[in-house]
Amino acid sequence: MKQNPLDMPVQFLKGVGPQRARLLRRLGILTVRDLLYFPPRRYLDRRQILPLRRLRPGQEATVQGRIVNLVRRRLRNREILVLVITDGTDLMEIVFFQSPWLRGVFKLGQEIIASGKVYRRRSLPVMYHPEWEVRERTSGPLRTAGRIIPLYPATEGLKPSGLERLIRTAYELAEPYLTDLIPEPLRRKRALLTRRQALKWLHFPETLQQAERARRTLSYEEFFVSQARLRYLRLRHQNEGIPLQPGPLSQQFLEVLPFRLTQAQERVLQEIRADVARAHPMHRLLQGDVGSGKTVVAIYSMLLAVDSGYQAALMAPTEILAEQHYLVLWEYLQPLGLEPLLLIGRQPARERWHTLQKLERGTGRIVVGTHALIQDTVTFHNLALAVVDEQHRFGVAQRMELVKKGLRIPHLLVMTATPIPRTLAITAYGHMDVSYLDEKPPGRKEVYTEWRREREREAVYQRLFQEVQQGQQAYVIAPLIEPSSELPARAATELFEELQRKAPAGVRLGLIHGRMSRDERRTLMQLFRQREFDILVATTVIEVGIDVPTANWMVIEDAHRFGLAQLHQLRGRIGRGGEQAFCILLSPDRVTDEAAARLRIMTQTTDGFRIAELDLRLRGPGELLGTRQHGPAEFRIGDLLRDAALIQKVQRDVQDLFSEDPYLTRPEHRPLLEHLLRGQEDEETPYYVG
Repeated sequence: MKQNPLDMPVQFLKGVGPQRARLLRRLGILTVRDLLYFPPRRYLDRRQILPLRRLRPGQEATVQGRIVNLVRRRLRNREILVLVITDGTDLMEIVFFQSPWLRGVFKLGQEIIASGKVYRRRSLPVMYHPEWEVRERTSGPLRTAGRIIPLYPATEGLKPSGLERLIRTAYELAEPYLTDLIPEPLRRKRALLTRRQALKWLHFPETLQQAERARRTLSYEEFFVSQARLRYLRLRHQNEGIPLQPGPLSQQFLEVLPFRLTQAQERVLQEIRADVARAHPMHRLLQGDVGSGKTVVAIYSMLLAVDSGYQAALMAPTEILAEQHYLVLWEYLQPLGLEPLLLIGRQPARERWHTLQKLERGTGRIVVGTHALIQDTVTFHNLALAVVDEQHRFGVAQRMELVKKGLRIPHLLVMTATPIPRTLAITAYGHMDVSYLDEKPPGRKEVYTEWRREREREAVYQRLFQEVQQGQQAYVIAPLIEPSSELPARAATELFEELQRKAPAGVRLGLIHGRMSRDERRTLMQLFRQREFDILVATTVIEVGIDVPTANWMVIEDAHRFGLAQLHQLRGRIGRGGEQAFCILLSPDRVTDEAAARLRIMTQTTDGFRIAELDLRLRGPGELLGTRQHGPAEFRIGDLLRDAALIQKVQRDVQDLFSEDPYLTRPEHRPLLEHLLRGQEDEETPYYVG
């Protein structure tokens, strides 16, 4: 069978070779398919060239002229190149700053075409760093004049014109093999192009309208294929789970809780019980804002596995988070006669060996760990349920390795305290059932948050000391444990000593950080709960699993160094007892625009979903979901923000298609089926690992 050229390594495409293949790899282009689906970042419309005398400041324009002067200057250690061009109607300047690579590129008398924003300087129109092309030969038209020009993300050593030629070669080679993945009735319903036409217009449009229609078609195709693959794989594994039932441990756990469950927790527990009772593996996403009670839900779910005679595992992304979960589970499970296990990289060899033995024999029923859980040396006796916390900080392969250790396919509960905006949830987790803990314990108030600069630092701590003298408890958070010469930021050890010197008589301080042993940290937190300390200086070791109802104040040093999600998590440690809580974000007097935006957001809302949406706009979906580790929502053409409405249409269309033809047996669905099966060589890969 002849190989589909779409799957051919790009190195073997005419005009590429090993050196260019290495350059293309920097752009994520490994195959001919990758090259065809590498979209322009934008387009230049060079169908209309304006005379220089008609240029007006502020407009975007394309001009063409001859270089009549060329000047190099230095200004404040910056090299400036100024070209003066004319088209016979007027003069114009083109200015490049700090561009030594342009030396020798331009010559007097050369024809140049340039596109950019027009400014005015010394009565002449001027463009700064425009998109440009010079005539490489002495005669003939400029390559880009009079047409729509695709502009691609660049990499050093690979010219845009060269990339455009390679894409044209790839298209001509692959065109006969570009079968449509979207069935024709659905294409007509959504006014979509064929795959061939869409890829052609994406790279070689004659109008901007053609380019936009191509982008919409290919965005739809990406979302459609992603959702279809997840649904199809889910069907293939629908009878490979392990039925679990409640028993004495899970019932006793609910009875000994020192508080009543919220209605949201009751609802989610009911959803999970119904899921795990079936042979179909549960794959549920649990979203809950900070303080909504996800840990209780996770423990109950794991106890369902233990009640049924099986094992359960909880995987956290860092050793600190894993240890915090372990300490919390220890407090909840010890009264039930259960001893949780801990498995992390930084662990004494003897303790690790005993843990591995208990997991393999089945005497260890519940284990908490990091990536250490997925190492080859770890063997479970009968793992039936896996909980993954803060899943966006894991790569797909890591999640897959955990669930593959199960007896058949274990039930999966994915938890996140970083609420995922609806658009992302549909796209990345459309194959999962979603539960929301959208209710906080009654009486809990919003945390009042202020942003203060370094110049106000002394006043902030005077205020804090006054509050603790009146009976309040507080956390003071630092980004580092010890001072670092490489990172100018506050360290917890240094801050602890400073505050001890400044604190009024009678104000008691404690210090906790990740380099302390588990027993030390457990003792310190117990002393803080018992009000033996007024102020606890800490690192992000207190980010999860810490519940001290009497702590209502927090100061976060160098808050500009934390992401929105982490700031929101830290703030969630206070205000858990019903009293008004206060969080103060301290930063240097001057911070970057992006850091300032994050800090302003924290002062404006405590709504986790609102924060997640704003975080998405600041960071982009790839970083928010962890798709830089090759997760499911990594799309080349589709945009999770811009295409929100399109994604919802795709979800409805895929749902309708699988309702009518769940196993894609109809002839019109064969191309889609073949595409979904392409690359699925590992038939045992669980469907929910993406």
